[in-house]
Amino acid sequence: MLLRTSPHRGFLLALPMVLGVAACVPAADLPDDCGANEVSREATLVEERLEPATLEACRGQQMSLVLSVERDAIFHIHGYDAEAPAQPVEAGETLTIAFEAVRAGQFPIAIHTTDGPAEATVGTLIVHEG
Repeated sequence: MLLRTSPHRGFLLALPMVLGVAACVPAADLPDDCGANEVSREATLVEERLEPATLEACRGQQMSLVLSVERDAIFHIHGYDAEAPAQPVEAGETLTIAFEAVRAGQFPIAIHTTDGPAEATVGTLIVHEG
């Protein structure tokens, strides 16, 4: 008697184990206000870093970044150039950048200064799929 096995048999046998393991993996930690239509995040530019260094939102939210700065700079968010164009700010001012978080991922927040490096990454915007 000849037994025939499917070339997919190993995959089919392993599938329940893979699904069981995947179900045990916790979802990414989302911001508490992920369900809100609008969010505001505040940060301060100190030297060449933002405090806090990571700002988070969820895709689809209207976002306002309120940035206090201690030096002249031009701010921009890589990957969000169309939604949040680069904006200049002077030391001692507060800059508000408002935009819709249309893409999920991690996006470097950068500055250009006249007295420092040509460009410095100062923080990260994380947009969760939500």
